[in-house]
Amino acid sequence: MDRIEINTPEEFTEYWIKKETQNLNINFEFLIPFPIPNVRQGATHLQSVKLHDCIFVHGLKLNSNGPVTNNDGKVISESNLEFINCEIHKKLDAEDSVLNCKVRFRNCDFYGDVNFRNTSFKQLADFWKCTFHQPTTFYKTDFWDITVFSAVTFKENVLFTYSLIDKLMILRGANPEKGFDISLAIIAGQMNVYDFRMDDYKSYGEIYKKAAKLSSHKDAKSYNDVFENLYENAVSSHHKIPLENKRETYRILKSQLESQKNFVDAVPYRVMESKTLLKESWKKLVNGHTFSRPISNIIVLSLNAISNWFGQSYILGFVFTAGVGGLFFTWMLSYIGNFELTTDISEWQWQYFVQYLNPTHRTDFMKAIDENPSQGFYVLDFVGRIFIGYGIYQIIQAFRKYK
Repeated sequence: MDRIEINTPEEFTEYWIKKETQNLNINFEFLIPFPIPNVRQGATHLQSVKLHDCIFVHGLKLNSNGPVTNNDGKVISESNLEFINCEIHKKLDAEDSVLNCKVRFRNCDFYGDVNFRNTSFKQLADFWKCTFHQPTTFYKTDFWDITVFSAVTFKENVLFTYSLIDKLMILRGANPEKGFDISLAIIAGQMNVYDFRMDDYKSYGEIYKKAAKLSSHKDAKSYNDVFENLYENAVSSHHKIPLENKRETYRILKSQLESQKNFVDAVPYRVMESKTLLKESWKKLVNGHTFSRPISNIIVLSLNAISNWFGQSYILGFVFTAGVGGLFFTWMLSYIGNFELTTDISEWQWQYFVQYLNPTHRTDFMKAIDENPSQGFYVLDFVGRIFIGYGIYQIIQAFRKYK
C-alpha cells in the first residue's frame, strides 16, 4: 500500500478528521499535544493519538500530556498515545515532559536520538519489540507505573542513569547488542529479567588512564576530581559505561534473578561480575587508581578463574587440582632419595601421587622410599595440601552453581 505524503499540520488535520491515520509519511516535526480543533470535546489540542505504519521524517516531540478536563475539572476523555509499526527519524524528544497517560510504542524503529531526559511517565510506558538504533541514556527518567521493554533491541549502549523504577520494569527477551547499564537506577520496585539476553561487552575502561593523565598536568585538579568529572560526563551525556557500572549492572541482574529463585539464569551474570571486577582491578592498579585493594582482588579472582572459572566449571576444577598436585608432588620428589625427573609416566610413583591428592594424608606417606627426607619436602607438602584442598573446594562449588 502506497504511503500518503503529509507535508503540513493542516493536511494531517484533514486526514485525522477522516480517521485516516495509517500509512502516512509525516514530513514535519510532529508535536503532541497536536493543535487541532475538537469541538465535541471542547478541546483545542489532540491529546490522544493512535497512528499505524507511519514514518515521522522530521521526528516526534512529546510535551506534557494528560486527560482532557472541562472547566469544573471533570475528565472529558482519557489521553493515550499509541504508535504501532512506526518509524521515527531524526529525533524523539520528550525532555522535561510529564506524560500523565498511557504511552505505547509497539514494534517501532527509532533511527535518531531518543531524548527522555527528566521525563516522567505517570502511567504505562510500553516499548514492546522496538529497536533503538542510536546510543540512548534515560537520564533522570521517572517510570512511575509498569514499564515494558520486552523483546526490545538496543543497537548501541543504553543507560538508565538516575532513573526511577517505581513499580515494575519488564525486560523479558530484551536484546542489548552493545552495552547495558542499570547500575545508577533507583530501583524502588521490581524488575522482570526473564530471558534477558546480554553477553560481555566493551565498556569505558580508558577512564582510569585518562584521569591519571589529566591529573598529572601542572595546576590540574586532583585525581578524584578529574575522575568524577569524566565519570559524570560519561554516564549522563556521552552514553559510555564505566567498568564499575558494568560490574554493578551484572550484580543487579544476578540479584534480581536469584530473588526470583532463577539460579540457572543468574550463573552467567555471576561469572561476568567476577570477570569484570578482575579487569577493573587490573585497570586501577596499572593506572595508579589504588594499590592494595586491586592487588588483593587480582590474586583472589585469578585463582577463581583458573580453578573453576568463577564457580562455573567443575572440569576446570579437576584439571586445576590434578595439575597443582602434580606440580608440588614432582617438586617434593626432588627432596627425597636419588630421585631423577623423568617424562616416562610408567615409572612415576602413581600410588604415592594418589595418596598425596588426599589433603589429610600422613606426613610420612613416602617413608618406604625415604624415611628421613629433607625439610623442603615437608614445606612443599604443607603448601601443596593448601592448594589441593582449595582445588577440591572449588570443584564442590562448581557442582553447587545451581544451588
